[in-house]
Amino acid sequence: MSKKTIIISLAVLIIIAAGVGLSYQQGWFDKWLNKELTTEKILAMPFANQNPNIPAETFKLYEQRFVETKSRLQKDSDNMGDWLYLGALKKAANDFEGARDAFLYAAKIRPNSSTPFANLADLYMYFLNDPIKAEANIKKAIVNDPEDYNFYLSLADIYRYKFKDGESRYEKTMMEAIAKLPDNPNLISALAGFYKQTEQTQKAIEYYEKLLVLSPDNQAAKEDLAELKQK
Repeated sequence: MSKKTIIISLAVLIIIAAGVGLSYQQGWFDKWLNKELTTEKILAMPFANQNPNIPAETFKLYEQRFVETKSRLQKDSDNMGDWLYLGALKKAANDFEGARDAFLYAAKIRPNSSTPFANLADLYMYFLNDPIKAEANIKKAIVNDPEDYNFYLSLADIYRYKFKDGESRYEKTMMEAIAKLPDNPNLISALAGFYKQTEQTQKAIEYYEKLLVLSPDNQAAKEDLAELKQK
């Protein structure tokens, strides 16, 4: 093979890889996977204990509940609650791929619900180490339920702990969340704590003062504010 041919071949491979990466980021693979997710395929997977911290008696109880849930889904595969419960059981047993498939199926049949996407975000963030998919799924949860402040906290944490520019993206996400939900003390408390931890004293003071306007009996906030003002 000539040098020119090798260079052309490498260029083609790079273009293909770039296309695959773009498709991955745009969720193409998830869409493909969703098409492959059928009730029969998911329920055919065995329920095995991969978690050494689960006692045998506890796993036996989980196994019984799995069989019961599986039986209900074989009769009615449109029950989102049972798919979520099946995923939770798989997750408890450290079968994270199995949990993912159950949550994905729940999202497939209830695309306008926030719960399956929030579960997927947590799974991708903490157990499957896929921050890109964690981000995409929690954003979908936010679109489906923009009033739930927990989703904004989750998105901010994904950025803070899983992305290189995490701190700046955390701050931006929290500021945007507070702009949407300005009277939510949980968001303001989280941002105040972030500023305190990152030694941005003046910003921390500003947000602790805002927090105390909303929650005047918050003793921990009072103590943190007093400590900051002494610096």
